Amino acid sequence: MKIGLYVLAVAVGLVGLVFLVGNQGLVQRIVVGVVLIAAAVAVFGLTRLKAPERSVTIHQHIDLPGESQLEHLKCTNCDAPLDQKSVELREGAIFVKCPYCGASYQVEEAPKW
Repeated sequence: MKIGLYVLAVAVGLVGLVFLVGNQGLVQRIVVGVVLIAAAVAVFGLTRLKAPERSVTIHQHIDLPGESQLEHLKCTNCDAPLDQKSVELREGAIFVKCPYCGASYQVEEAPKW
């Protein structure tokens, strides 16, 4: 799309230049030439602008049913207790990094049956 706008800016600028350089020096031709060159500069300037960056914030809320109790997590490698800072949610999966032994693993929930 930018290449098309660059080509358009050059074409409009060349037409404006033709109007300015024409043999008949009428005021209307000079005005049209100046307007076309100004339009070419404006189109070229618009192609140089960057689109604003967008950021998306995702909030996840877990609603626990009934009487749910918090389980204390322990490292599977060294059996040390893990705190909230050790647990991270990435791409919908729970990952744990033990601050004591440095082990890093994904928490997999065992089936309830």
